[in-house]
Amino acid sequence: MATKKSPQKAAPKLPSINARIDRLIPTEGDGVRAIASVNIGGAFAAHGFKVYESEEKGLSVLCPATKSEKNGKYYENSHPITAEAREDLNSTILEAYEQKLQEEQSEDQGEDLGQGQTM
Repeated sequence: MATKKSPQKAAPKLPSINARIDRLIPTEGDGVRAIASVNIGGAFAAHGFKVYESEEKGLSVLCPATKSEKNGKYYENSHPITAEAREDLNSTILEAYEQKLQEEQSEDQGEDLGQGQTM
């Protein structure tokens, strides 16, 4: 049965997205830098996002994906539908990544200061 086209509706309000960096991955050159999880609207959790760095694009976010046994290509398991949602997701994950890096650097500096002190 055909559906009647309705006038364009305003884009729905995006739910809040919170990101957590589960693991930092120290590598040289191009590659995965971190694994992240997100909580969407306090109602849905997704795991396995990757923060990826390349010389061409810099930092980017890869959605969880599964590798096809037939052709070896990766297919996203879940992904944002709108450009606005993708931008919100990417920026939230990259902000969490930058914050985690700063925390790690602060901890490293604190350990370095503690090693130099003697009683």
